[in-house]
Amino acid sequence: MAKEDFEEEKEKLKNTLEVVEGLLDEEKKQLENLYDAFIGNQEDLLKLLQRKNMHINNLEFALNKPYFARIDFIADDNNKKQTVYIGKNGIIDGTDIVVTDWRAPISSLYYDSEVGKCSYESPGGIIDGSMDLKRQYEIENGELLDYFDVDLVSNDSLLQRYLNSNNDARLKSIVSTIQLEQNKVIRRNVFDNIIVQGVAGSGKTTVALHRIAYLVYNYIETIRQSQYLVIGPNPIFMKYINSVLPDLDVDGVGQCTYEEFVKEYSGEDINIRSSEKKINNSIAGVANDVDKFKCSMKYKEMIDGFLNFFAYGITSSSLMIGSFE
Repeated sequence: MAKEDFEEEKEKLKNTLEVVEGLLDEEKKQLENLYDAFIGNQEDLLKLLQRKNMHINNLEFALNKPYFARIDFIADDNNKKQTVYIGKNGIIDGTDIVVTDWRAPISSLYYDSEVGKCSYESPGGIIDGSMDLKRQYEIENGELLDYFDVDLVSNDSLLQRYLNSNNDARLKSIVSTIQLEQNKVIRRNVFDNIIVQGVAGSGKTTVALHRIAYLVYNYIETIRQSQYLVIGPNPIFMKYINSVLPDLDVDGVGQCTYEEFVKEYSGEDINIRSSEKKINNSIAGVANDVDKFKCSMKYKEMIDGFLNFFAYGITSSSLMIGSFE
């Protein structure tokens, strides 16, 4: 790391934080005057207040860490270098994009591409060019601690540092450490049906929530946040993920358990045994006959028998690939 480059990056961070402080002061002043200046019904006022407060929270977060990466991209059509600082939320000062949101099309280069020839898909089509620099930052409390340049698609050392420093039980935003395979799922076309499989703890839920955040950002004009819905297995799980979407600048997405979903959309007063109570009973060792049976060796023997029968049905006949006439 060259000392001159480090000083330049420190100056860039200082200037960015000054912009954030100015925007934060302005937002707080507007919030104070909102009640007197607003014309409309109470529901619209509450929505505007919610958006204002979320924007203020994002700016306050940016005072700690306004961005986590930088790319230098030169498009083939104009041969001009574009330096892009990427953060959890975009920061715009007038018409100047100070920090680019991680969900923006050009930010996909950070997650998907190596230094060298590359391209990304913009609303106007594919943009071809080359990436000359891919830089990752360690910033805490508004102070630049370190940075390192990489030329690969992902950086395992950054991911390892993140995992080591975030070992509590809550789901967290992973925008600075999204891996290539995760990014493909997150940025998939909104009209594609996707099934993501993986063992417990592999990050399925985290990726799904970041996909919602990506879709909300990129389809804000055509799909309302209220049209998204997260269905979880039980209230404990829903509480577990509850803080992630607001942290990703998403506040209007519905969240419910399957039981709640069935009750609301069937229009029937169904008496369903609470999954929360079921979990608490299981933890306390108070299980009903069905749960006890599912934990028995007899149930295992039945599953083994079914799998043997199922496998026989697959392998007992000839296997042909393709068609021949």
